Amino acid sequence: MPTSVFIHKAESALNELRLALARQRSVPYCLNLWSCFVRIRDGSRCVVCRSRKDLVAHHIVRKSFLVEARFQTGNGITLCRVCHLQPHEAFNRRANLDLPMDAERGENIDLMTEFFGRLLADAKRRNLVRDDFYFLSDEVLARFKLAQSFEPDYYFPGTRLEQAFAIWNQCPQNTLTAVIKAALYDFD
Repeated sequence: MPTSVFIHKAESALNELRLALARQRSVPYCLNLWSCFVRIRDGSRCVVCRSRKDLVAHHIVRKSFLVEARFQTGNGITLCRVCHLQPHEAFNRRANLDLPMDAERGENIDLMTEFFGRLLADAKRRNLVRDDFYFLSDEVLARFKLAQSFEPDYYFPGTRLEQAFAIWNQCPQNTLTAVIKAALYDFD
């Protein structure tokens, strides 16, 4: 269970980020505060390998792809430099937003799903599942649903982090439909 000192430190970092955003401070300044909060929230260790060396706060969904999520706390995960190489191996530039998601291998949906799952498991293990610590707006969750071929108002239960993981952990409905149609066609 998290200690009260840890909770106070994380809440203080979150409040500092919120205040900077409310005061419309510069993007780099707010990103620095966002990064600081994410690393504190994750216990100053890589959520993947638990290393405490060379830590960075990584945007699960790139901020260039989904600008409205760049300061949302549920869109961040602490990674060490080694684990941080994986999401940038195939793609490390600004995405062409006119192309479908992951057309350039920049939004690796399987890796995003893994990161949301690891973040959720870590939050549960640490008894820290809180919507303010892992916030994703209704707009962002609706965008996730659309990307996975769900209607924006489709209901997913749970906290915002649980919803994000559940949305990405689905086989896209249009893919599933195509597979079923292909299987039915093969039986005819």
